Amino acid sequence: MKQTMNKLKYLIPVCLIGLIGCADLNELEPINSVPSNTAVSTEGSARAALNGMYSDMQDATLVFDGFLGLPQYFSDECDFTGTFPTRLEFGNLNVFPANTTMAAVYSDLYQVINIANNVIELIPTVVQDGFEDFEKDDLVAQARFIRAHCYLHLTTLWQDVPMPLTATKEVGEILEIPATSQSEIYGQIMSDLEAAEIALTAETGPNQANKQAARALMARVNLYLGDYATAGSMAENALGADFTELPAYMTDQIYSLGFTSVDGNSLPFFYGPASLGGRYSIAPSATIVAAYEAGDARRDMSVSEDGTYCIKYPDWNAGNNGNGTDPVMFVRHAEMVLIVAEAAAEAGDFDKASNWINLVRSRAGLGDVTLDAGNYVDMILQERFVEFAFEGPFRLIDLRRRGKALEVLGPIGYESCDDVWPLPQRDVDRNTNLDQNDCCNC
Repeated sequence: MKQTMNKLKYLIPVCLIGLIGCADLNELEPINSVPSNTAVSTEGSARAALNGMYSDMQDATLVFDGFLGLPQYFSDECDFTGTFPTRLEFGNLNVFPANTTMAAVYSDLYQVINIANNVIELIPTVVQDGFEDFEKDDLVAQARFIRAHCYLHLTTLWQDVPMPLTATKEVGEILEIPATSQSEIYGQIMSDLEAAEIALTAETGPNQANKQAARALMARVNLYLGDYATAGSMAENALGADFTELPAYMTDQIYSLGFTSVDGNSLPFFYGPASLGGRYSIAPSATIVAAYEAGDARRDMSVSEDGTYCIKYPDWNAGNNGNGTDPVMFVRHAEMVLIVAEAAAEAGDFDKASNWINLVRSRAGLGDVTLDAGNYVDMILQERFVEFAFEGPFRLIDLRRRGKALEVLGPIGYESCDDVWPLPQRDVDRNTNLDQNDCCNC
């Protein structure tokens, strides 16, 4: 990243997040850390530990900054409109290793991973009448799924990162381990997802790990790896043999982070303008607003009429008596459809590719397009841009994986070294086996 001095003190937002949205665990208090082997010794404590893993996924910093805001600032999708200098660094595509918001996101992901590691290790040791092996296997599979999801988020943004697969037992314990190569991380992600897909009892979700979601994430991983044939096959498998039409947008969820009125999120607060009680920390870019074609129904579900703020999370929990119950949609059917389209185009089957992309366009109220060898990369990138706007790091990762980041984002300051974010300097300083990413040298 480009380096300059920054003497501003950082402010940390405080938002209250409660319990989880996973239906079968709602009645259990979450265990948010597992400091010793005695913390999981019964079926109840095992389920509470898993509940704590889902609960930590709802951390306010992780939900907005980690899953959504930071990668959206770091592209042509959103503009920084807030006051926090740490977020401004992402908006300027000039992130410092000392960035405290980035460090909080990074730590939160590892906290979820550590709970998952504990669940994976400890639940098989529980001996209790009535707590059947298939139930234990399901809980472990959910933990492996969540671990895979967190590592996928880490490696797509930071590339080579430490990959602990055993539990840290004491609060504050420092792991002295080096970074693992991205290829090895992807291998572990696939191993976790394959195991999860076998042992999970839930076929579908959306607000917890399920078999369909495991298949879908495997399709995404293979897309990111450039194995289009496998990605397309897995995406079709995730959709099922009877799939012919996309569900309505708000029910188009394979795997989401759910919220209730008890544990509502603060997304409307960050995306919303002051006139609606929001902080307005992030705004749609002129690029994304202009990307919607005339008559695209997705525009009216994504940005305000004047194009100045995001309305994808309309359940305001500030200024409009809402509860913040809008889900963070991690995986949708539309993503699988567009993966099939991209895989077919890569194989030269443009009739199939056109048919699949037009399923997404038809739901949006748009006419059909015809993909060919000269247009399919740009047209699929365009469709993914407007379909998944404000839902995660899709735009940034898509431009990087297709080799388009420098071309598209260069005019707003993107450089080749911006293909990877710096590791938090705090973690580099306290882990003597961890080296800073090379991006900090440019």
